[in-house]
Amino acid sequence: MSRRLFLKILIALGLGNFFPKLAEAQRLDELHTPQDGYKPLTNVKFLRQIVTKDSRTSRMLMWQIDSQENFSVEYKLVGENSAQFATVEQRDLICSCALENLKPESLYKFRIISDERATSWQDLRTAGDGQFRMIIFADSQCEHYDVWQRTADTADENFPDAELVTIIGDLVDNGQADYQWRAWHLAATKIFSGRIFAPVMGNHECYGVDWFNALPTGYLNQFTLPDNGAKNLDGYFYSFDYGAAHFFVLNTQFAELDKFKPKLRDAQEYFLRRDAANVNRPWKIVFMHKDIYDYAQDKFSDIADAFTDLFDELEIDLVFTGHLHTYRNRGKIFARQKNLNGTTYILCGRAGDQKYVEPPSDMDDVTYPNLREEPESFIVLDVDANEINLTAQTVDGEIIDSFTLTKGTLT
Repeated sequence: MSRRLFLKILIALGLGNFFPKLAEAQRLDELHTPQDGYKPLTNVKFLRQIVTKDSRTSRMLMWQIDSQENFSVEYKLVGENSAQFATVEQRDLICSCALENLKPESLYKFRIISDERATSWQDLRTAGDGQFRMIIFADSQCEHYDVWQRTADTADENFPDAELVTIIGDLVDNGQADYQWRAWHLAATKIFSGRIFAPVMGNHECYGVDWFNALPTGYLNQFTLPDNGAKNLDGYFYSFDYGAAHFFVLNTQFAELDKFKPKLRDAQEYFLRRDAANVNRPWKIVFMHKDIYDYAQDKFSDIADAFTDLFDELEIDLVFTGHLHTYRNRGKIFARQKNLNGTTYILCGRAGDQKYVEPPSDMDDVTYPNLREEPESFIVLDVDANEINLTAQTVDGEIIDSFTLTKGTLT
């Protein structure tokens, strides 16, 4: 049975919300264990900290609820007794709370309160201007989200000091299937605890439950993202500072969104030029879902036509892509040729259970040795002002690739 037929049957039978709820209580137990005499606030689920334009001084908190009620967020700087309270906005059973004017490079505690009930205290660490560690996943979409859970939990256990997490698109298999988002969130409970999440839209976020192209309403509801200044394109692409890097999060869903958002490509070119002109961090890094290479035809793709010349012009240091469910390191490319002064292009492997097999190419410097048996994997990125260290590894701990990037050098 195909996963598309599987989805349609679940939705038709009204079973979409059944399977994730079987595991919710145990997975969310820590969140629902309050202190200070409060009763458990079990109406808060899938808590996440979403990246903001400047994570030194702000944070977006979001969570799901089963029914409407009044919430507030209590937060305080660790080491201080006085607490502050922030208001909460609600839309379609999704809550959001923006915390502003935080102290850079500091540890806060926060909890969500409603009357006599509360969540447990959660960690919130603001960014500094220098060194940090992040975890990069791609294509967490699944038919059975226990695979994504295993990938995420492995990264969480092995790299507890990572501050930032991203998934390079195709978070879920169908962006308008609510049960998929619930299953995905439940599996991500540990990896999101105390970390900032920077999502990237993929093509599967742009499918309706009938599998035709659709607006990415599920994705846009799940994540309130930094403003990009583009009319009618809020959440489709954005940028942010974190530590010693500036990140551009781009949208490659031209094929899926053309009839809905025909100005998406032009809006991003304008955004990139304007945003890059104001970067004041040592590193410029791009996250985007679809890849620059078409392996079936062994040539650069339409996504390369849209972006690579611009990346050359703007001197982007690193580009991470997904979509093809395989790890490939292409080294440095400029003007579509290998060039030590070019941009480093990394195609990320999959984090979910959907397996593809792309053919090898001379474009690739590093691939997994057995392409037909390539397992789930993730990337650990260590960034400071002088260098970037990248390690790609499987869920079983096998190192696929490891290198250090400095300005002008790849070793």
